[in-house]
Amino acid sequence: MNYTYSITSKGQITIPKEFRDKLGLDKIGKANLRMNDMGEIVVSPPKDLAAVRSILSTPSFKDTPSEKEQTIGSALAKKYGIR
Repeated sequence: MNYTYSITSKGQITIPKEFRDKLGLDKIGKANLRMNDMGEIVVSPPKDLAAVRSILSTPSFKDTPSEKEQTIGSALAKKYGIR
């Protein structure tokens, strides 16, 4: 399968639905990109929580989390062994 797509002024390109379905990529989500030795761009889904964490950006807001958000965050961190 070969597709030719235009790149938008923001440098974006659409990944065809057929590819997204095969890779298990959501419409809105994250993907790993890397360049192989042949100069080709390889798209793959994040492999694990550490991979997802590495591609998430730092929040831009300056507000501190509410007590409820801190409680939920602590419970999730404990459940998944984070921290």
